[in-house]
Amino acid sequence: MHVMFTVAEMGSGGAEAVVSTLARDVAVRGARVTVASYGGWRAAELDAQGARLVSVPLRGRRPLDLARAAIALRRERIHASVNLLHAHNVKAALVSATGWPNALSRRGRRVPFVVTLHGVPTGRYRDAARILNHCADHLVAVSADVAERVVAAGFPPSRTHVIENAVVAPEAHDPIDARQRLGIARDTAVVLCVARLAPQKRHDLLIAAWQQMPIDAVLLIAGDGATRPAIDAAIRRTDQQDQIRLLGERHDVDWLLAAADICVLPTSWEGLPISVLEAMAAGVPVVASAVTGLSTFGGAIELVPPGSATALADGLRHVLADERRRRKLITAGLALTRERFAPARMCEQYRDLYAAVGVPVPGPLGGVAA
Repeated sequence: MHVMFTVAEMGSGGAEAVVSTLARDVAVRGARVTVASYGGWRAAELDAQGARLVSVPLRGRRPLDLARAAIALRRERIHASVNLLHAHNVKAALVSATGWPNALSRRGRRVPFVVTLHGVPTGRYRDAARILNHCADHLVAVSADVAERVVAAGFPPSRTHVIENAVVAPEAHDPIDARQRLGIARDTAVVLCVARLAPQKRHDLLIAAWQQMPIDAVLLIAGDGATRPAIDAAIRRTDQQDQIRLLGERHDVDWLLAAADICVLPTSWEGLPISVLEAMAAGVPVVASAVTGLSTFGGAIELVPPGSATALADGLRHVLADERRRRKLITAGLALTRERFAPARMCEQYRDLYAAVGVPVPGPLGGVAA
């Protein structure tokens, strides 16, 4: 069995984490794995574990970039006997369908094409449904809300499945050691935001909210992306440059979580964010916007009205000041990630889908641990 995963890049994002988990799961069961992407540190990890990497310029948005990506995949089709194509998000699906016309293998048999939709902005679901309806045999939505929206926009419900993202619990570290690595005093409150620097994530709102926070607190922003220059400029315009650290993309999120008192996500929309799952699995309370994709977490996170810097600051201050509330969030978050977002459960559901489309995964030879 040979599975090809296609994803824009293989850095620190949620889709990339899911691809990495699925690729490892099918690989340890004896399947061959190819990952087509722009690349990134997760790709290097999979390469070291025996996956085949294909460089595809999927980060660009211009038609020329997409055409080049499709050509790269078309070349791959010539010599790769792939049994299953699995793309993540709309752009990767469109490029995969263009670069692998009719999803035909060398032997002339149709290759099943599965697409996972991790979410799109509210106004883009109709376009997403139209594109995916023409190329995906089966669509996996990472939450019930994403499924409802894409079906309402026109994608057939009979070809829609809900498989929630999962999280591998980060390695635990001593909080004092973690803070020493960052040069942060023990008694300083630490708030961490792990998210791509993209308009969706609303770092601008976070910086505005931070101006209402106490001076004995530090904000760590881990991630990179298109909005970094604007975020950097917004930080320089404040009088809190010593309190806000723009860390860039990090591969040591486990250490950052160990140092944090709270994680925050001031997002405008989500499918099912891995960063929130990782924080809960690490025992770090979360303050986040009350948007679809997060509202089903119930009492496991502190939800605040989206789009309001004042509401965000109030939520952060409330959780920082209330140790009992923090303990309650930690307990609920740990229970939720163990019961609902275990990697073994997600991988099993994907293997069941692969089998249903005619491509059973060999094994078991180990698989991904719960």
